[in-house]
Amino acid sequence: MTPRPHELSALRFAKTPALTRRVSKILLAFLVILPAALVLVPWTQSVYGTGKAIAFNPVQRPQFVVSPIEGRIKKWYVREGQRVSVGQRIVEMVDNDPNLEMRLLDEERATLDRLRAAEGRVRDIEARIRNLESSRELAIAVQQSILRQEQARVQGIEQELIEARASLDAAEPNFKRQKDLYENKLGGLASKRDLELAIQSLETGQAKLRAAEAKVRLAKAAERAAQDGLGKVEADTAAMINLETASRRSAEADTAGVRRDKAQIEVRVARQRAQYIDAPSDGIIFRLLANAEQGGILVKPGERLAVLVPDVKSSESADNIAVSEVVGVLGASANGMTLLATNLHAMSARTFLTDRGTPGIVAELLIDGNDFPLVSEGDKVRLQFEGWPAVQFVGWPSVAVGTFGGQVRLVDPTSNEKGQFRILVEPDPQIGPWPDEKYLRQGVRAQGWVMLRSVTLGWELWRQLNGFPPAREYDGAKTRKVKK
Repeated sequence: MTPRPHELSALRFAKTPALTRRVSKILLAFLVILPAALVLVPWTQSVYGTGKAIAFNPVQRPQFVVSPIEGRIKKWYVREGQRVSVGQRIVEMVDNDPNLEMRLLDEERATLDRLRAAEGRVRDIEARIRNLESSRELAIAVQQSILRQEQARVQGIEQELIEARASLDAAEPNFKRQKDLYENKLGGLASKRDLELAIQSLETGQAKLRAAEAKVRLAKAAERAAQDGLGKVEADTAAMINLETASRRSAEADTAGVRRDKAQIEVRVARQRAQYIDAPSDGIIFRLLANAEQGGILVKPGERLAVLVPDVKSSESADNIAVSEVVGVLGASANGMTLLATNLHAMSARTFLTDRGTPGIVAELLIDGNDFPLVSEGDKVRLQFEGWPAVQFVGWPSVAVGTFGGQVRLVDPTSNEKGQFRILVEPDPQIGPWPDEKYLRQGVRAQGWVMLRSVTLGWELWRQLNGFPPAREYDGAKTRKVKK
């Protein structure tokens, strides 16, 4: 008799356990429900960028130590990787011509002699101008005195002319009366002697008038001569002063030329003496680009000798200083903590673009031109630095591990040759500090995600599949709302 299937022991042992079947159904249901549930999960959109860590202050970025003169390197006082302080000796240089400095000093002394001679010439000309001005004033005063004397003489002679005319005016009627009386038909009314005296008086008056008129003409001629003499003295002395003034300007031009030569030779002497090059700031010698073997390498002015990486220093903002003062004054009392919270709230309400300090290290990120319009100053950023282990969840920044918070400090107004835009990201004071500058050094590669609007995961998948750009919040239809 053949056994029934439920009575076979082998089939009974190969049957799936009930617990496994229930777990499999639960997993299957979970896998079916999970995609639908994930579609409704919140997701934070972002703009991705890559770059590196740099110093915010351009002076604190790597800089070259250049040669100020043409010569050769004699001795290095530092080595690669050595920390230096500002003013510390870096390298000693020597000129190719060992006697060049002596010849430059001789040329400088000769230039100084020329300068003293030119300045002395200017002083002599100025003294001559002063003497000419004094002589001019004296000569003009003398001529003005002569002119006044001639004018007074003309007035006296004109008075004599008036008197002569008055005498002639009296003599002419007397002569006519005496002549009429002498020639009267009745006769004997006037004697011949009276007529002769009248004629003599008339002729005398006429002679005096002519003499007075001649004197007046001579006096006025002398007055005009005195006036011409005054004008001649003024013109001659002015011409002499103008000539000396032109000579002074020429001498001053020569003096200025000598001063220019003196400045040039002083620059050459200073450059020649600048054979010791010191550190311009605190930092670390990154590379020595020239060596000093076998007598030193020849360099030209402006040639790079070494690379110095300055120390990065940040300055605190006014808000941080205010918070420190409040904490120091109020301490840990309850009222003090309440007032501290009030001040912090007021300072957080203030825009971050005002009263900010200068950050030390910032992240320089390059973003695509398609995403550039979505980024503005103040946007929140999550950063991942090379060398720091991190687990980054782009859509859920709150659960990311090993990343650092930041905010956009600067957005470049134009792109580079590849169409990428540069943004600078500074530490976000509301989240926490970045690693110390001793560890987070310049040049460390970084990745960044500029956080935008929160959407559902389904929306984000739909956007990715259709190739749409991310979105951000807008206030109305035109004004973009900047996250703070």
